[in-house]
Amino acid sequence: MWELLVSQPRPVRRFSLIGVMTRERHAIHTGSYPLIPDEMLPLADVVVLVADEDPGAMLFRYTAYGEFGGDTWHPSVDDAQEQAIYEYGDALLEWLDVPAHVPDVHAYAVRFAAEHLKDRGN
Repeated sequence: MWELLVSQPRPVRRFSLIGVMTRERHAIHTGSYPLIPDEMLPLADVVVLVADEDPGAMLFRYTAYGEFGGDTWHPSVDDAQEQAIYEYGDALLEWLDVPAHVPDVHAYAVRFAAEHLKDRGN
């Protein structure tokens, strides 16, 4: 008898660099973070999207220096990517997959951002 093999969705581990913003910042805030501009989380240089066997997907924001810029939960990977588009518009660059052998997705994305954005603005 033949068994039907059903492929399990593999974990999603992606990131996207943020290019130069040409429009107003769209930010999501929670009660624990103030709306005072000097106390807001830093602007992101890279967003990290992670989805595993748990329901939903997480979107993390970091600067190229590794400063945490906030995170949000989304019902799906598509919803998380739509949120990133809403926040960053045309500044959101191509989504890149983190290689499977890399243990720390966040550190990898931050290091990639630091290496690739160091000359931004020149």
